Amino acid sequence: MLAEMIKAFRDDDSAATAIEYGLIAALIAVAVIASFSILGNSLVNLMSDGTGSAAEVIATQSAKMN
Repeated sequence: MLAEMIKAFRDDDSAATAIEYGLIAALIAVAVIASFSILGNSLVNLMSDGTGSAAEVIATQSAKMN
């Protein structure tokens, strides 16, 4: 009986699958955080600075609608 329980425990792979999914989710989270930190300032500058910035374009188009 004890030998059967040990064999069943040894052959059970369901926990390994859950751990693999957890590791994949953690890797994706790290990649997203890294990309936001790398591209964050570039996106802010793209949206707010200079001629043709997103804020200026939105303001111009809003003025045309009114």
